[in-house]
Amino acid sequence: MSPPRTSSRARQRDQRRETFERDGRLDLGDGVSLYRHAKSSYIYADFRIGGERTRASTKTTDVALAEQIALRRRKDLASRAEAGKPISVQGPSVGDVLEPYVTDLARRFNAGERKLGPEIAVMRRNLLPFWRTVPLADLDRRQFYAWERWRTEQNAEGVTVAAYQRGAQTVSVGRKLKPPGLSTLRREKQYFVKALAWGSNQLVPLVSDEVVHELRHLPRPRVSKKQRAAGEKRHALSAVQIAALLAEFQRVEEVERARVQKLGERGKRKNYDRRLMALHVRLLLCTGLRPGAEILELTWDRLTQTKNDYGEDIVVIDRCGNGKTGPRIVNADPEAVDVLADLRALLGEFGYASAGQTTLWPSRRGGVVGDMGASFKSTLKRLGFEATLSGEPLYICRHSYMTERLRKGVTSDILAINCGTSNEMISRHYNHLKAEDIRAALRPDNSRNPLRLNVDKKPISGGAKLMLDPTGQLVVTP
Repeated sequence: MSPPRTSSRARQRDQRRETFERDGRLDLGDGVSLYRHAKSSYIYADFRIGGERTRASTKTTDVALAEQIALRRRKDLASRAEAGKPISVQGPSVGDVLEPYVTDLARRFNAGERKLGPEIAVMRRNLLPFWRTVPLADLDRRQFYAWERWRTEQNAEGVTVAAYQRGAQTVSVGRKLKPPGLSTLRREKQYFVKALAWGSNQLVPLVSDEVVHELRHLPRPRVSKKQRAAGEKRHALSAVQIAALLAEFQRVEEVERARVQKLGERGKRKNYDRRLMALHVRLLLCTGLRPGAEILELTWDRLTQTKNDYGEDIVVIDRCGNGKTGPRIVNADPEAVDVLADLRALLGEFGYASAGQTTLWPSRRGGVVGDMGASFKSTLKRLGFEATLSGEPLYICRHSYMTERLRKGVTSDILAINCGTSNEMISRHYNHLKAEDIRAALRPDNSRNPLRLNVDKKPISGGAKLMLDPTGQLVVTP
């Protein structure tokens, strides 16, 4: 397989890395240079602003990341110089608070608190690279807003190349990055403030309570009603799109069956992750469960097959979830019976149990599968769905479930109980469906609107007149 194409920016980055590896120093311009420290594995940065000079560790061994950190630090030092402050600041950095906090999170994660995984990833990927070299003395709202700008620009119209193993081959996949949304920034801010609060509660406080309080209650920009309404509308898959998605899943299974028929035992146990994702999506579409912990933590002993009032076989999940409304009983659609039968067959093919307290989603690497969102997005893109849908996470399955039930006339109070949410949330996020119902209800039964002129489009000439005939039709008379 040919290697992925690289951009000119990537080639320049590689050239700078080669220069640094060869010379042990790299001039970035504007009085900033990187150099290799004789007594540290980290890359250091040298700053010369005006008549002052200072040095600091970038706390990283990656040249590209060290370059970003050094240039960002140079802007901060230039701002201090313009304000008449010395650019050399002694004392701990914000990273000295975040790093021991992340270490504590990792310890708890390894001890069994698996829900801490997303927080650890955010701290390492989106917080530490920026805050690692920011002095605690400079921690204020100005620096926090600077982090938000950096966070927004971090993924602006970029492409990252991820590699994974497919058998003996290494497959490279390009993924388009997108800036974080407001909800993502809000969640990452909560993680940041939580880490600072942890530092302020130590026996020797690492940060003051005043700073934590200021950052926790920072004002947010006002959002107009139009922006709020646009952000609250939930995208959903249409019936045609769902049919196309299920047809694609069926095609994949037919390919697998054809391979087994042709190769026998050698054709079995292939494409586990993609096939498991298909079953995961199908179960989401017929239950309305929340992606993430709510469905990933399900075990087989919580599932019971029974009949509804129409004599149909259905699946009841008891108990499910532990989120906004606490544990609840979920009544799945009859289609869930077929989904679980197919899931049992897949797990049996790969040697996994499907009974008792075993998980529905075992990972090939041990434990429970982590995330199926990337595989789901690639399927949507392959089917040619618009960007607003292919960029959505698995939550679009829940939105599709709720949208379809509301259009079929299921009341919001019943749907709220089954989905573990509130009537207020349904009214806020699915209010556009009421407008569609109103438009349908306002259309008269008689397709001929009496207010519409039912005349020939030829111009009226001479002494012609418009008159009503005995049936009420508007006609042209000579």
